[in-house]
Amino acid sequence: MRSRRFSLGLVMCAALLFGAAACSSSSNSSLDTLTSASPSSVESTTSVAGPTTTAAATTTTVAPTTTVVAATTTTVPVGASVGLRGDGVGDAIFGADPDGVIDYLNALFGAPSSDSGWVSAVERTCPGTEVRSVSWGDLALLFGDESSVSSGRRHFFAWSYGPAPSGVAISPAGLATAPPGLIGIGSTVAQIRAAYPTASISPGDELVGPSAAIGDGLVAFLTNTSRTGVVTSLVGGFGCGE
Repeated sequence: MRSRRFSLGLVMCAALLFGAAACSSSSNSSLDTLTSASPSSVESTTSVAGPTTTAAATTTTVAPTTTVVAATTTTVPVGASVGLRGDGVGDAIFGADPDGVIDYLNALFGAPSSDSGWVSAVERTCPGTEVRSVSWGDLALLFGDESSVSSGRRHFFAWSYGPAPSGVAISPAGLATAPPGLIGIGSTVAQIRAAYPTASISPGDELVGPSAAIGDGLVAFLTNTSRTGVVTSLVGGFGCGE
């Protein structure tokens, strides 16, 4: 009986030892499997940076083209815009105040070349008690206190343009009768007849030379009365000694 218990214990012990060995073997086998699987289960990732090329932007600056056109300047004589009429010069009308008229002409032609100041009318054979002559070159204006225009006060009443001294150009240049006439120094009798069909051409006498009455109070003095005769001076209004 005791021998059977011993044998059974031995068998059980052997079984336990075998099982332990088996467990140990199984455990080692599993460990080996995990160990051998680990290297193959870890992926290796390698990042390779690709080459980067940066192209610099090309900027082209085109300078703007500027074309400067020189201004064309045409000098027109001041006198070309001042019409000579039978009742005044430009905007200066007979009967106007002397100071205002003189200021107007000064603005156009500058300071007068001569000024008689107020003198006795008797000295100039003029009507009234006093008279004054103011000139801008060959353009002379008469002022007085008595005329066919006004009486008892100083006022503008007559003008004359030319003649210029021999060999000297007329000044101010370019003065002419108001449009549409445009008759000036050097205009011909033919031009007068074309511009003023009703003009009266006179041969003159020993006191007054050839002339053309071309409007009310407007007279042109001539070299002669032929078609080629030319204007030497112009007079507006009724001056002294008339």
